Formats: sequence, C-alpha cells, structure tokens
Amino acid sequence: MQNWKNSGFFRVLIFTFMIIGVVSVVKLQLEYNSLKMRRDVLAQEIQATSERIEMLQTTLDSPFDDEYIIKIAREKLNLRLPEEIVYYNNLIH
Repeated sequence: MQNWKNSGFFRVLIFTFMIIGVVSVVKLQLEYNSLKMRRDVLAQEIQATSERIEMLQTTLDSPFDDEYIIKIAREKLNLRLPEEIVYYNNLIH
C-alpha cells in the first residue's frame, strides 16, 4: 500500500491550497490598498467640510451691522453703493 504522504493526490492537494492561499493574500492586499485610499479621500473631504463649517460659523457669529449688510449685498446680490463707480470691460483674463 502506498504511503499517503508520497501520493500524487496529496501533492496536488497541498499545491492547490498554496495557490488558493497566495491568491487570497493578493486579493486581500489589493482590497486593503483600495480601502486605505478611500479612507484618505474621505479624511480630506472631512477636513474640507470642517473648514467650511468653521468659516460659516464665523460668519454666523459676526455682528449683524452695516458692514455685514454691505458685504453680503456686494458678494451675494452684486450691489454697489451709490457713490461707487463701477467699470466694466470685456477683457478675458
């Protein structure tokens, strides 16, 4: 009777398990790298959003005075004071 450790079937079985193990490790490493890149992108988005929140909070905390009203009128409504002179040109930067 042939020893089971020396049989061809046992060698094929061990080789198959080794291949499956290597493929699994490579697949997991690729998935890990992908998740790590995704984490970095999301961390950057969180940082940008936090900075935006801080800027908006500063705007909310600022006093509601004439200077604030003029600033909003200029930025959001594109309005100017009567004594200001506005120049327009058709030059493209």
